[in-house]
Amino acid sequence: MSDDKNVIRFPISYDQRMKNQRGVGYVPCEVSSRYLLFNNYVDDNGLIMMNVRTNNGGSDRKLCDMVVHFDDLVELVNSVYDSRKNK
Repeated sequence: MSDDKNVIRFPISYDQRMKNQRGVGYVPCEVSSRYLLFNNYVDDNGLIMMNVRTNNGGSDRKLCDMVVHFDDLVELVNSVYDSRKNK
């Protein structure tokens, strides 16, 4: 006899499932199948690597790598946050 009838499944959204599968560094695009995948390591020069990836047609592939200054990302996010807060 199967215990499946005793299992209560908690539904999660597609976005949450992708975040769970791809990890903390996953940032999805809201209008395409592309996403950023950040490395969680910042080197001694303050650089962080990210992949620009796509999951077009179910085939996950890397489009390119980018290496950016971590402080530039923080500055950008803070600037956007401040502009939204002041509206």
